[in-house]
Amino acid sequence: MARAGVVVGGVGLAMVAATGVSNAYTYDGSDPSSTGCASGATTVESATVRNSQGSVGTIELRYSVACHTAWARMTLNQTAGACGNASAGYDCAHGFVTRNNDGRSYSCTIYQGQTQCYTPMVYDKGMTSFAEGVKDTVWGLADARTAAY
Repeated sequence: MARAGVVVGGVGLAMVAATGVSNAYTYDGSDPSSTGCASGATTVESATVRNSQGSVGTIELRYSVACHTAWARMTLNQTAGACGNASAGYDCAHGFVTRNNDGRSYSCTIYQGQTQCYTPMVYDKGMTSFAEGVKDTVWGLADARTAAY
């Protein structure tokens, strides 16, 4: 597979292109906390994750102006019960962030005993991204998607 790399001015503008896949920019797949990008970040879009019985949580699209990155934070209204295996009968809750221009996406999972998770980041200077949250429940799938930012 042929790869081409372009680095302009160091951090923030590095890009690696691979034939047939989405672009990989600086910070793609990185942790918002360990990179420092979470410091000063704001919630730019949010949506209520709901099904026919009502709200089960909130999905947020977080954004760092300093790093030009976005990520999703999923928060449940209650601590997650058993999930993710055949005996539980339900999939665990997931948050997703997706960059619109190339579809690059990362996810996080809320496991039993937890209420929150956040995804790795996508770089999105000059682009847009959205967040989506999904939770499997006895009353059906609860889901929501934020507007793009």
